[in-house]
Amino acid sequence: MVRKDTIAGACNAALEFHNRKLWKRFTNYDCFGVRIARQDELIIGAVLGDAGEEYGLSLFRGLTPVASFAGLLDSDGLRDDVVEDMDFLSLNMMDMFGNLPPDAQSLLREAGVHPRYDEPVPHFLVKPPGRQPRLPDESELSVLHLVLRAVIEADKKRQLCPATLEDEEGICVLNVSGDAEAPNVRVTRERVERETVPNTITLLPASHDLDGLARLKATWLIGMPTMPGGIQGDDRTLQMLLVVDEASTYVLRGELVLGSDLQEGARIVVETFGGKGFGGVKGLPRKIVFSSRKLYDAMAPNLEPVGVACVYEPVIPKLQAIVADFVGRMSMESPPFAETGETAGGYEDDVLAPDDLRGWKQADQRLFQRFADHFEEEDRLWASRPVSRYFGDDDLDYYLDEHEQQGVAAAYTAWGILDYRSNKNSKTYAEKMLEEGLPEAEAILLRARMEACPTLYRVAGHDPKAGTIDLEDVLLGGSVKVNDRAMSENIQNSLFLAARAFPAGHFHFIEMAGPVLGAGMGLEAVEFLREERMKFTPEGLRKDAHKFGWLWGWMDDWQADWQPPHMHNTDGEELLWHTASFSVVDPQQVRGVLEEREDIDYDEEMDEFVWSKPTGPDNRGMGDTITLGRLEFVGDELVLTVNSAERLARGRKWLEALPGVAFGGVTTRPWDLPPEDLPLDERMGEPEPMKITPEIASSLQDLMNKHYMGWLDMSLPALGCKTPRQACRTKEGRQKVLTLIRTMPDPTGPVAIEIPRQAMMAELGLAEEASRPSARAKKPEAPIPIQELPPKPKVARNAPCPCGSGHKYKKCCGREHQQK
Repeated sequence: MVRKDTIAGACNAALEFHNRKLWKRFTNYDCFGVRIARQDELIIGAVLGDAGEEYGLSLFRGLTPVASFAGLLDSDGLRDDVVEDMDFLSLNMMDMFGNLPPDAQSLLREAGVHPRYDEPVPHFLVKPPGRQPRLPDESELSVLHLVLRAVIEADKKRQLCPATLEDEEGICVLNVSGDAEAPNVRVTRERVERETVPNTITLLPASHDLDGLARLKATWLIGMPTMPGGIQGDDRTLQMLLVVDEASTYVLRGELVLGSDLQEGARIVVETFGGKGFGGVKGLPRKIVFSSRKLYDAMAPNLEPVGVACVYEPVIPKLQAIVADFVGRMSMESPPFAETGETAGGYEDDVLAPDDLRGWKQADQRLFQRFADHFEEEDRLWASRPVSRYFGDDDLDYYLDEHEQQGVAAAYTAWGILDYRSNKNSKTYAEKMLEEGLPEAEAILLRARMEACPTLYRVAGHDPKAGTIDLEDVLLGGSVKVNDRAMSENIQNSLFLAARAFPAGHFHFIEMAGPVLGAGMGLEAVEFLREERMKFTPEGLRKDAHKFGWLWGWMDDWQADWQPPHMHNTDGEELLWHTASFSVVDPQQVRGVLEEREDIDYDEEMDEFVWSKPTGPDNRGMGDTITLGRLEFVGDELVLTVNSAERLARGRKWLEALPGVAFGGVTTRPWDLPPEDLPLDERMGEPEPMKITPEIASSLQDLMNKHYMGWLDMSLPALGCKTPRQACRTKEGRQKVLTLIRTMPDPTGPVAIEIPRQAMMAELGLAEEASRPSARAKKPEAPIPIQELPPKPKVARNAPCPCGSGHKYKKCCGREHQQK
């Protein structure tokens, strides 16, 4: 089995395991055993999740699997070396994909899995004893896959019966053999005992080396808690040997120890006895309380003979408080990686190859970390002046709390570094960073950011497998393809991004300058920026970059004021489905009358009559006719279905005029009734989804092309009831029409439909404005394919204009042809 299949198999098994919801039947205190054929070791498994979080499975293995599991449940608390000594495999099923570290995301992508940002996915981890947690290798994934399938198989047979370690009958043990996809499982029951590993480490000094030291009337606390992080290039866990005076909580010694090195820990303690700790305190304390069992077992035999009372307590609150404070300070002050001999700045100053995407991404992450550090440390970005300029008010805490998940801090930080000047003559922080010096790749990326202007982009497409997003510049025109895998996996087409796109080698990256806006917000956002006197030129966008920050507050107001759209039919009537029944004396006679009417067509396949009317001038993009309703015979009744009360009134009037037809009754229902509230016959009679063939997709695209080209001659309230063609007679109108076309969201449905924007712009003579390239952006890789439209029919000069304005053709759209 290739690695890709191994990962995919483990993922599928994890999902099936999670769907069984075993945590509802078993607690975190229950466990079971697993023995795999041709392997001697016993694995202890535990289902996680009965506490309402961290759903998954833990598998303890190695020399002390029972002791490791028991140590986690110890009522006295979790001692320093329990996790340090553990050897386990784990599955967590409630991690959101976007919260996984990059290497864990890459593991899933390797199996062809491309989840959404907020989608729960399997997260696999391995923790060897004395080592940092890491992703499993292929053999460890195979073990997880096999055990998961064995657990599922045993549970299907109702043989999975986890129990506590104290259960008199023992725990159930799954004896597993065969292939991971179809394992053979035999369940037995046996008692297991907690293992003990004798301490074979002899620690100096011996008792006679301590005789000459003074006796102190003090109690010391000594522990070796595991610390977060580690040393780059070294996967051993990091512990801190702490020696603390209990009465004053003064830290006498605090040094990092790698991989539970007891010999090193004992040496540090003895040096502290000799006065080499902070404050130079020299002597033996009257009492020592250890929170590390192993250090206690190793040192007590040497200390008790010389009068030092030694006590082991798994949890020492004063030590825990000191560690928590230290970790908090370390997370704020330490660099993202430990120093391992890199050049100034922590990284080698290599020039990257243009096609080294990974190298450019890593360099950009390092530069962004500098941005984040500046935001945390630099008081000026927390002052009211920059906050008010970017957000339009000075309540920074509100925006950071309200829009934390939308990346508001990153957008504000980028503006504060790239654009903010405390006065006209001061330098931006980005300019200062370049003067102080940066590694070459980071300097290139920073300059690219500074040269790119923020703008409003529409998401035209995205490819999660390639990790790319196609963006169209709404304000300047042009398009660009950016490389951002996480965003490509979670973005939706037709959203709008206030952002900068900047080059990095042969690629483009993106940095947010404001919020992500919904598909229906683009046009109004542009109008808001226009009302705020933003100039839609590269220079104007750079000058007013802070106004993209105003969109955060505008978005809050828009969402607070938003009302569901008023849905109406092509006649402007409110949508409300009406189903009316009419009694019919002679159905055959009425059928004949219906077939003779010019506004009725018979649908032979559906055995229905379609009531329609010719398309008016404002709906010419809808085809030649508009359907008003449908009629069908059900026994001796005629049933009429329409979508408005007005259409029912018109239909009822002419139907009741037919011989032998009488109105019976009517039922109504909203157009957006949820599926569960639909009539039973409609729910059960839902047809199979139609297979979309390339021919059907092409026909749909052709139909939509015709609709949108017809839109150019529709009267629009947004244009003062002018048609786009009419509005384009003025410079201001041309800009409004361009904005309308660029902000149109692509239709959603079973087949991807693209709006023929380029053809629409060309038809209106907007090719020059439409072809302006976005700042620092690539040209579109290929034009949008548009069907060739038939030539327009000639119109007499004195005839009414076909656009429906009411004017003569020569005084309306005919002017354009006269001017050409």
